[in-house]
Amino acid sequence: MSLQTLRQIEIYRSTNPDRQLHVYWLQYTESTEESRYLESINRETLSFEMLIREQGTLMISREFNVDREEPPRLKTSTRDGGGILRRDVDPRDQIEPDEDMDRPKIIVDMREFNSELPTVLYTKGYDVVATTIEIGDYILSPNIAIERKALDDLTQSLQSGRVFKQIEQMLEHYDCTVLLIESNRKFETKIVNGGPFQGELSRHCREIRSLFCSLIHANPKMRCVWTISPTNSAEFFSELKLSAPEPDVDRAISLKADQMEVSSQELEDSEASSSVRPKKGMKKWKPNPTVVRTLTQNFGMKIPDAHKLLTNAPIKTLADLFSTGITSSLLSEYIPSTSAGFIKEVSTFNFGRQ
Repeated sequence: MSLQTLRQIEIYRSTNPDRQLHVYWLQYTESTEESRYLESINRETLSFEMLIREQGTLMISREFNVDREEPPRLKTSTRDGGGILRRDVDPRDQIEPDEDMDRPKIIVDMREFNSELPTVLYTKGYDVVATTIEIGDYILSPNIAIERKALDDLTQSLQSGRVFKQIEQMLEHYDCTVLLIESNRKFETKIVNGGPFQGELSRHCREIRSLFCSLIHANPKMRCVWTISPTNSAEFFSELKLSAPEPDVDRAISLKADQMEVSSQELEDSEASSSVRPKKGMKKWKPNPTVVRTLTQNFGMKIPDAHKLLTNAPIKTLADLFSTGITSSLLSEYIPSTSAGFIKEVSTFNFGRQ
């Protein structure tokens, strides 16, 4: 009897439990028939093991819910023929906007599509405009920019100093700059990267919290928001986006890192006072933006004065600023008197004496 016949009999017995069926099978020990039977059982076992392994690696088709909600909007008053947004009108006298109205837009950096938040925003009814932007991760309006950080990403950004530069660049171009710190369930048991914000008392965690406090202290205009999930982040976006105008995609793309916003008159004055002119065919030299930020923030200088100092004077780095070759008359021409005295005192101080 073959193994196939035996399996058919077993299936028949399982499907007919009311019938008492007994199967007797006789074989010679160490015979050829017994060897074939054992080999068949071995092949059957290996086949089932292979089937289980392949099933674990097969791609299973899934159905995705692509239904979109209607995004929240400010209601318009029926008393206004043009449908102007009114906040002082009773809600009972207002109607919902037309369904044919364009959905609100949110500009999202392409690198953010590794997270769940862009998908959640799409299901909430927003039109997600995917593009590559250097400043900010989410642009909600011409004045609102959001930098999203997960807990592990925030820890790494604080250690490398990248988040300090990102926030500073956003504050240069957007009035409302938000640092969105997004937590998740995966960080509840995570200790190494999520620990600094979960009460860990190790030296590493204390340093991370100290850097985070320094970030808040250095940027008082920055808003810091904590959310517990991408859905919670999308709800926060809805509140910010409710009465805000649509973002400008071209402007968001045109903004580059280390680009300082200076008025046209200040630029003309800065260029007019500069005695250094590039020769024909030579590329115009630009001051180091890091040194410009240091001079404007720490020494009370204006941006055009900082450009003139770095363009005309033999100062290209912060080390040159504290060198003994810089005279007091040169410093007083560009830097306020209080800061110039401090620089001169530091440049002449002997740090090697006991």
